[in-house]
Amino acid sequence: MSPDERHTHGRLEALAMGVLAYPDGERLACQVELRYSADDPLVVRIVVAGSVVRGGNWTLSRDLLSAGLTGAAGVGDVTVRPVAQEDEPLGVEIEIRGTRAGGPVRFVMGHRALLTYLERSHALVPFGAEADQGAMDRELESFLDERDRPGEAGNA
Repeated sequence: MSPDERHTHGRLEALAMGVLAYPDGERLACQVELRYSADDPLVVRIVVAGSVVRGGNWTLSRDLLSAGLTGAAGVGDVTVRPVAQEDEPLGVEIEIRGTRAGGPVRFVMGHRALLTYLERSHALVPFGAEADQGAMDRELESFLDERDRPGEAGNA
């Protein structure tokens, strides 16, 4: 975690260092911003700093990130797992498939940084209390409102 961590009014933001690996073999050391809000307690937003990064903005399940701290977690387009490399601190690899980068993108950040961040997010909204925040009701209302709007593309 960085001294740039902010915790105000139900929001938690922090900076961490990581490495982004693209399908073509390109690797980019970068700074990542983690964003959590009690208003949307089920997710953590991960934003890779810098305009040179292709597709470096993801919204991931907080539970998935937590599960990936101790073992491989996730099915489908996103997986999270701890990774150990010789002579380096323990890390966490987040792999995102189905990106515009032409294949899976892997992001590795420090295990301790993510663990500390998630612990602080759970201090804001404890595990299991996410539904108490009303986020699920707001998401459902938003979804239903979008479906009921006539003439908009993509409505089912």
